[in-house]
Amino acid sequence: MVNESFPDASEDQVDSALRAAEAAFPVYRKLPGDRRARFLESIANGLERGAKEIIDLANNETSLDLPRLKIELRRTAGQARFFADLARSGEWRETRVDEAEPERHPIPKPALRSQNIPLGPVVVIGACNFPLAISVVGTDTVSALAVGCPVVVKSHPGHPATCEKLGALVAEAAKATGIPDGAFSLLHGESHRVGRELVEHPMAKAVAFTGSLHGGKALAALAAERPEPIPFYAEMGSLNPLFVLPGALRERADEIAQGYVAAVTLFAGQMCTKPGILVATEGPEFDAFLATAAEVTRRHPPVAMLNTEVRDNFEAGMEVLGEKAERVAISEQCPTPSRNEGVCQLFAADVSAFLVDPTLQAEAFGPASIILRSTNETELIELAKRVEGTLTASMHVGTGDSALVDQLLPILERKAGRVLWNGFPPGVVPSPSTHHGGPWPATTDARHTSIGLFGYRRFVRPVCLQGFPS
Repeated sequence: MVNESFPDASEDQVDSALRAAEAAFPVYRKLPGDRRARFLESIANGLERGAKEIIDLANNETSLDLPRLKIELRRTAGQARFFADLARSGEWRETRVDEAEPERHPIPKPALRSQNIPLGPVVVIGACNFPLAISVVGTDTVSALAVGCPVVVKSHPGHPATCEKLGALVAEAAKATGIPDGAFSLLHGESHRVGRELVEHPMAKAVAFTGSLHGGKALAALAAERPEPIPFYAEMGSLNPLFVLPGALRERADEIAQGYVAAVTLFAGQMCTKPGILVATEGPEFDAFLATAAEVTRRHPPVAMLNTEVRDNFEAGMEVLGEKAERVAISEQCPTPSRNEGVCQLFAADVSAFLVDPTLQAEAFGPASIILRSTNETELIELAKRVEGTLTASMHVGTGDSALVDQLLPILERKAGRVLWNGFPPGVVPSPSTHHGGPWPATTDARHTSIGLFGYRRFVRPVCLQGFPS
């Protein structure tokens, strides 16, 4: 049912937004970098001025609670300033110059100058679980705006009022800094029709998407089947496997078990980098590890999920998973339905069963994970080879594990965008070294990151000018 307060954009509204973006592009791309920087800094200032109202709206719509949302708002404002610096510096152009060599033999060499240029209007379809940092003014939007691309955002139906407030904030910043009309637009769209029309519109030149594998695959196919195919950058789902090697299991099983459950339940397990599976080799240490993880899970209270739909989908998924894997622990406290709470759950299965059962391999969006028991190190390595592409993979390493690390690390480097040593993956630092991406099905293009400085590279392409005067 369409939200009456935030009705879906009509086909004409979609068309108007993208035509306005295309009309703004020749002007916006040529603005001085300092102007675009001031635009992004004005957005950051507006976020901070309106922090209480924005956070209250987001909390009412997502149940993420105030401490988490305060952190997210600060991160979002920081991202806007981060990319303002990039716009001002012009380093995103990555200019390369070869001087002419007219006397070179046997063939003279012309002068060559190569630099990035913006693609054009970008469509952004944000996430449900980050209403601020991966939403209307998240990394996708501010990185595209920094390099001169107009942006059309489709709001997420899970938090439309928050999106509307953020859209108004961007419009206010644009007016204050003299940004041309059409350089930013916000459209609402609960219906899949709106997303489809945005992706298929001939004025759209790239799409950034964060969401489910099902939705990402469908929209990626539309982008590829257009008369003019366009880049579709999707961050979808990920198992984020965690490998506990024998030495680590002997030395600190309890510590790892507690950290693992904390990572699984962080923000109700509604993180794209939540560890969905953990694998270790069977034996007395494994049994002790499993017992500790189960006890920590039983003591963990139910956690508020984003909304009723997300909570209901999680519960349905847990019923299916419970038919295929052993449920070894569940929160002992009863959830509060009015808070959309889900109960933390822990499952166990053999690696051999996991490898042949797609049900066990599906991402569980919520506070649940599966501990996999391998019979030996060979089976552990086989799992690493056969797990799908993922955003992260983690190794917990101890004394005597060096030979196994030498086998495992090259495999994980091919499978994941970020490999962790003795750590847990939730949380992504938006910095120059960050790579938040991974091979299919984690993303549609493992070469690019959706968080961090180099996120802008999704929205530019190089052009080489030959023989031009300097």
